[in-house]
Amino acid sequence: AAIGIVNTLVMSIYERFREIGIMKAVGASNSDINKIFLYEAGAIGFMGGVLGVITGYFFGKGLNVIASYFIQTSTSEGLTAFSNLNLFEVPLWLFFGAIIFAILVGIIAGVYPARRAARLDPIDALRHE
Repeated sequence: AAIGIVNTLVMSIYERFREIGIMKAVGASNSDINKIFLYEAGAIGFMGGVLGVITGYFFGKGLNVIASYFIQTSTSEGLTAFSNLNLFEVPLWLFFGAIIFAILVGIIAGVYPARRAARLDPIDALRHE
């Protein structure tokens, strides 16, 4: 995921090369440019984390249904006591932890592209087509 975020942000810098040059020419500091790209990286991480948590939740529920079906259709009488067992139960804190972790991975992955964008020379960026 981190490599995908780095790639996305590097391409974003390339596409917004001129915009970054204009921002720097009108007084944006390196810190301002850094913050823009780190916020963007954090937002990408957040969206990926939320989608991952939602996908994982429904995937786990589906596996519970499948496992319950196989347990109920089993010929062994001893397994019927486990037919209502949730095999893939995830605590609530793990969902929030996964989202926070995804945001942190996004921000860490965004450090290199953000620094690269902040170090652009405004004159070169304005000449770029």
